[in-house]
Amino acid sequence: MDEKSNSQKKIINLFSNRNHKSFLVSNQIKKKFENKGYEVSEKYNNKALLNICVGGDGAFLRAVHNSCCSIIPFVGINTGNLGFYQEILTNEIDEFVERFISGDYEIDRLSLVEARVYFKNSKKIARHYAINEFLVRAKEQSIVHLDVFIDGNHLETFAGDALIISTPSGSTAYNFAAGGSILYNTLKGYQLTHLAPINSRSYRSLSNSVILPSNAVLKTEVTKIDRNNEYLLIIDGINKYYKRSAIDYIEFGISKKHINKLVFNKNWYWLNIKDKFL
Repeated sequence: MDEKSNSQKKIINLFSNRNHKSFLVSNQIKKKFENKGYEVSEKYNNKALLNICVGGDGAFLRAVHNSCCSIIPFVGINTGNLGFYQEILTNEIDEFVERFISGDYEIDRLSLVEARVYFKNSKKIARHYAINEFLVRAKEQSIVHLDVFIDGNHLETFAGDALIISTPSGSTAYNFAAGGSILYNTLKGYQLTHLAPINSRSYRSLSNSVILPSNAVLKTEVTKIDRNNEYLLIIDGINKYYKRSAIDYIEFGISKKHINKLVFNKNWYWLNIKDKFL
């Protein structure tokens, strides 16, 4: 892909954490692109060629959500600690700028998980999208009780801290910390992982994660025990509260939406796994 052949204006979106290191690195990137004839916007511009995220994974996730899951490619510059989405190190900025301008990169298409919240006595549907994961839990961090269905088939009655519904690219985040499996980031599917499940005569949950195909629909319904409490739906770390008595059910599945991520090293994913976890 040769950026110079693109008919769009030469605009770059630049998003950054607010810490001092990220501020300095952002200024460095801005000057380098401006010297190459680009206009750099620190607010989302839908005519841009690229979304640059400076910081850690939190900066990357905020940029995705603040841009409403833009299809303009994203790239991460790592000034944080973990930085799993942040492929470019600060000592690689010059090389990154030159390779982007010359079109020397690949693009990974990363799936999003969609949550559809259905309400009682209403045709309204609230839709949310996650690049990492959704957590379904009780507002006050008490035990949540949920009936879980896959493609209309009752799988289990869950009691525990939370259910985690993660994308392949998000499988290395909260899901992995909770004992879930690592899925290659471009696989077509998603994962259900239980956080601190209770197993008793009344409640039986699987002790391992469930890997679902991309066309599977996962549904959660509140059991009668929890009807008067509040749902806490956590979307990539963003809290969204729902009165459970108002909700009929929530469906999860792979969205038709996706994001594009620039890749400069085809082995970056496995190098990241080894560097961050081993």
